[in-house]
Parts: sequence; C-alpha cells; structure tokens
Amino acid sequence: MRYLRLVTAVSWLGVGCAGIPPARLEAQVLETERWRRELEAERERTEALAARLASLESAMERLALERAEAEQGRVAVLEELVRTEADRHALEEHNAQLLSLERQLNELKELKEMHEELSEVWYESALERARRRMHPPRESAPPAGNGTAAP
Repeated sequence: MRYLRLVTAVSWLGVGCAGIPPARLEAQVLETERWRRELEAERERTEALAARLASLESAMERLALERAEAEQGRVAVLEELVRTEADRHALEEHNAQLLSLERQLNELKELKEMHEELSEVWYESALERARRRMHPPRESAPPAGNGTAAP
C-alpha cells in the first residue's frame, strides 16, 4: 500500500511537470537567475557591511583603550599634583622656619654688637675710674677772687 501511494505521488509529479509549458519554465529559470544575482549582490553588500562593522568595532575598542589609558594618565597626574602640593606646602613651612631663624640670627648679631659696645663702654668707664683712683685730682685750683686765669 505504501508503494502504491509512492507510485501515485511520483506519477502525479511527472504529469504535473510534463504539463508545464516550456515558456513558463524559461520564465521561472530567468526569475530564479534574477533572484540568484540579487542574492549574490545582497551577500556582497552584507559582507561589505560586516567588514565595515568589524573595522568600526576595532576602532571603538582602540578608542576605549586610549580612553582608559588617558584616564590612568589623568589619575597619575592628579596623584603627582597632590604629592607636589604636599611638597610645596612642606617647602613653604621650611622656608618660614628658615626666615624665622634668619631673623633670630640678625637679632643675635645686633645683640652681640650691642654687647660689644656695652663692653667697650664698661671697659672705658672702668679704666676711667681706675685712673681717677690712681691719680686723685689736684687741688691746685687758683683762688676764685683773683680774676686771673692760671696758665
């Protein structure tokens, strides 16, 4: 029974194909060729778009990597800026300390000069006192009512 159905189906196909006129078959062949050419053109266009898409994706990946590198560079620059700012602050404090020490040194120099001057004055006054003690003043002053001056 199966074979009977198979034979019937094949015979119907044979009769159906035999019943198609050659002009119609030629039109179908031409239509099939046109569809094949369109399919080939579409395939070429799709491949070109795929290649373009791949190049764009590659460019996007490259840009993403460059952006990540730029971000890392920016972070490194910010860290360096923070370190530099801390160094600048430390240098400013050190400079202030040095200026304070310089002022103190100047004050010490002034005090030393004043001490030297006072020492000289003290020495001169001590020397003068010693001279006065060693040589008492002479009391040979002329009489006050005479009017003549002593030579």
